[in-house]
Amino acid sequence: MRAGAETREARAFRERIPEMKRVFRTCGLVGAVLLSLCLAMPGQDVRPTREGQPPNVGQAAEPYAVFDTRPVILHGPYLVAPTETSVTISWETDTPCHSKVLYGVDRPNSEAISARDGLLNVGTHHTVHIRGLKPGQTYQFQAVSTRVVKMKGYWPDKGLTVMSPAAKFRTFDSARPSTTFYAVTDTHEDTARIAALMKLADWTNADFLLHLGDAFNTVENEDQVFARWLDPLARGIGPSTPLVYARGNHETRGPFAREFHRYVPIEEDRFYYTRDHGPVHFVVVDTGEDKPDNTNVYAGLNAFAPYREEELAWLETHSRESKRMADAPFRILAMHQPFWGYVNGENDRWTDWANRSGIDLALAGHMHRFSFIEAGRRGNRFPILVIGQDQLAKVEATASQIKVSVLAKDGSLVHSFVVERRAAGSRQ
Repeated sequence: MRAGAETREARAFRERIPEMKRVFRTCGLVGAVLLSLCLAMPGQDVRPTREGQPPNVGQAAEPYAVFDTRPVILHGPYLVAPTETSVTISWETDTPCHSKVLYGVDRPNSEAISARDGLLNVGTHHTVHIRGLKPGQTYQFQAVSTRVVKMKGYWPDKGLTVMSPAAKFRTFDSARPSTTFYAVTDTHEDTARIAALMKLADWTNADFLLHLGDAFNTVENEDQVFARWLDPLARGIGPSTPLVYARGNHETRGPFAREFHRYVPIEEDRFYYTRDHGPVHFVVVDTGEDKPDNTNVYAGLNAFAPYREEELAWLETHSRESKRMADAPFRILAMHQPFWGYVNGENDRWTDWANRSGIDLALAGHMHRFSFIEAGRRGNRFPILVIGQDQLAKVEATASQIKVSVLAKDGSLVHSFVVERRAAGSRQ
């Protein structure tokens, strides 16, 4: 470096002098003395230092301030719709942070970040997608958030870091011989209902929770999403049980409905998708609204007709091209409305797709009462279970059969049935 050139640290110090003068001016004589001492020692960094580090005298310190303020994890972390090779983890902090997840088999020695277009995401809601995992593998993980005190073009002000308690997750695995999961629906913001239903399940031996929609009446704000749904669910299932979700029509309503997807961050970034676990190929369908787009209560703000056409086209393509769809011992359809939602009277098109795709069982809600629709009653070649509002279904699948038990909120048995595996040639 040429003689007399100003170092980056010296330049940064000089640029902060006007700010220091303003602060010390308010402190009278003591401030004047402190200012004179600072100006007499330009080689020392007087800014806050990195967490756990002593003042860095005579060496270049971090080129940004780190303040003694630590964020708090308010909600989560919780797991959303894992695949065989990935998982999505979300949580909420009280102040803006950038975040990552530490994970690993024996110990959390790898990390996945939350970033977009080359920039770490900064906010209070955090989502990290971890990819490149092994099917059926159990991983330890911790969510990590570091406070961002003030965003600036250069040298943003930072805070300290918070880490969630260590927890575990297990990826899905189509090679497993069996799967067990629980399904609920139409909880409609009733936290007592959620708590009672969650207590009926044996979560230590469950692979996931399937929520079939209508978690809300209308989606109003972030606090409601956590307080009336995600938090009570998390208290019931714990940090290691993932949530698989099918959107209800009530989640399409309200001032926060267009933000709701961020709190159920499905990796495909849409509400229709597939998953494989054990002997089951799961197809999650978004049944949309239950009334036409031009219904006055929607004030011309809905466009479900083209959305549902796109969804059906995707489902048709998936059925043609997915080897797993053809070869899995069972195909389970998860959806909110048992008869496809509002599709302008063309419900048979959707039922025809399901029949041709070899669906073995459909799970739904929406009606707020139990119903069991046997195969053949409405053109369906598969049974349709409609779970009541105060009920929990336990589903156990092996390579030869699906066993379903529906329990009332008091633990009494409402209904049970078995779906036997069909021969490949009889599926269509």
